[in-house]
This record gives sequence, structure tokens and C-alpha cells, in this order.
Amino acid sequence: MLGVIGGSGVYYLGKTIEKIDVITPYGDARVHRCSLLKNELLFIPRHGEAHQFPPHKVNYRANAYALKKLGASSVFATYSCGIISNYKPGDIILLDDFIGFTPSVTFFDDFSSGIKHTDLSDPFQLKNLVKQAAKIAKIKLKEGGIPATTTGPRFETKAEIKALKTLGANLVNMTTAHEAILFNELELPFGALGVGTNLAAGLSRKKLSHSEVMDQMKKVNGKIGSIASELLKLI
Repeated sequence: MLGVIGGSGVYYLGKTIEKIDVITPYGDARVHRCSLLKNELLFIPRHGEAHQFPPHKVNYRANAYALKKLGASSVFATYSCGIISNYKPGDIILLDDFIGFTPSVTFFDDFSSGIKHTDLSDPFQLKNLVKQAAKIAKIKLKEGGIPATTTGPRFETKAEIKALKTLGANLVNMTTAHEAILFNELELPFGALGVGTNLAAGLSRKKLSHSEVMDQMKKVNGKIGSIASELLKLI
């Protein structure tokens, strides 16, 4: 079964059949069992249905653990992203790699049962399937997305964006690294799309705002649903 995590602006996907409160060793997580064009999936709105969880307060471990506990065999996620280079607002971008600048998040806090260092040389194993799903849905993707993940909830400074660009990031957000790490630790194939919602700090004359992010996400929600629907058929 496919697990889906929806980012900012993606709070529902398909028709919710039931909401399941899952108890995990890391806290509780609410998972929606959904039907999308007669196919079932497991869905979590990352920030909650009312966007009540800021990025640094999302219980990433509970969410990931809950999806695996309920039988997810692979995971697809969406992210709103600030644009550092290569893209424009409204672009839907296939993520290829990431740069993590956040406090460590891991399931491996104890090596007493064995040393565990996860290989993340290919963190988005589903990217070719996601690309294929978008092609079937006739939705154009941009490729090569490399988001840098910062802690949030504040936006980044102009100096930070310059530094991130120098390091190879072309996007920035506050959530990708956490989930990519955890799903790889759980050995769940992972794929993700970023939506370019705004130019990052210092690249636009406008002040950064969450409303700008939400406006762009509303425009692409239908496309994300179409890609997820086709991906379900390919998994």
C-alpha cells in the first residue's frame, strides 16, 4: 500500500474512509485511510488538518512509524519549497537529493543491538516511478530538485540562501530531510515532489509570506492528486 504525506496546502487526498489513531513508541499519529479513484492509500497531512503543527513540532518519527505499522510498502510526499535557482513559482519539481541542516532525526538512537549507518546516496528511490506517473497524467515536471532543509519556523536569511546555493541547493524548505532520513531507515522506498512556491530570501523584492506559499499550493493541488492517482497504479 502507498503511504502519502501531504505538505502545506495538501490536507486531504481523495475520500477519507476512516481516521486511525496509531500508537507508536514515539507518540501518537493520526493516519487517514483514503480512497482515490477506487484505490486505497494511507495519508497523513504533515502539519495537521488545520495546519496546527509548525515544522519543528511535527512528530516525524511517529508519522513514519505509523505508516509502516499500517502496512505502507512505499511512501510519496509533497513539499512546498522556496526557490534558490533553476525554477520559477508554480513549478512542480521531482526531488533528486537533499541537504540537511537540521537537528538529527533518527530511529537509531541506540546501537546496543547493532551499529546502523543508513546509506543515503539515493534517498528518493521512487523518483522514476513518480516521473512516469506524471507523464501518464500529462503533467510537466521539472527535474533535479535538491532542497536544503532548515529548522524553521522562520524563513531563511539572505546570507543563508547565498550559502545554500554555494553548497548546491536549488530549493529550500523545512521538512524534506527529516522524512527522507526516516523512510530510508525504515527501508521504505521513497519519492517526493517539491512545489516552487516563492523566490527565496534576497531573490525577490517582496517580503516572504506563508500566504504566498498557500496561493501557489492551491493552484497545483489537482495536479498533485492526479500524479498520486497514477502512482498508485504503478506501485
